[in-house]
Amino acid sequence: MSEQLVRLLAICVLVLLYLFFFRVLRAVWAGVATPRNHLGWKSILALRGDMRGDGRAASQPLALVVRSPLHAQGERHLLEDTITIGRDPECDVVIDDGYSSQAHARLYRRGDQHVLEDLGSTNGTYLNRQKVAATTVVRVGDYVQIGSTVFEVSS
Repeated sequence: MSEQLVRLLAICVLVLLYLFFFRVLRAVWAGVATPRNHLGWKSILALRGDMRGDGRAASQPLALVVRSPLHAQGERHLLEDTITIGRDPECDVVIDDGYSSQAHARLYRRGDQHVLEDLGSTNGTYLNRQKVAATTVVRVGDYVQIGSTVFEVSS
C-alpha cells in the first residue's frame, strides 16, 4: 500500500470515530435532558387559582401531554379512571420507546387524586426525576418519564 492510501484510511477511521462519539454523546444527552417547567408546579397551581372556596383543589379532568420525544410532542391523553402506558397495543397510551416495557405504568383515580404506579417495569418509572417505588400521587405540572418519553401532567 502506498503511504497516501494509508494516510487517507487513517483519516477516514478518525472521522468515523468522531462521528461515533458524537452520536453516543447525543444519545446520552437526549436521555438525560428533560424539558423543564419554567414556573415550577407550585407556581402553576397558584397562577391557575383552581382552589375551591373550602381550600381544596377543584377536580378538573387532567391530561398527560407528551413533552419528549419531539415527533410526539404535544399529544394529549386524558386521564380517565385508569390508563395504562406501555408498548403493548392493548395499553391506553401506546409509546414507541425501546426503553419501556409492554405494560410499563398505570395512572388511576383514587378519590380526588390521580396516582401513578409502576407495573414492575425493567427500567422504572420516574416522577419529577425521582424513581417511583410505590404508588405516588401526581399533580398538575409534574413530569412522568417512562423510558425516554416524558409526559407533563396538565389540566
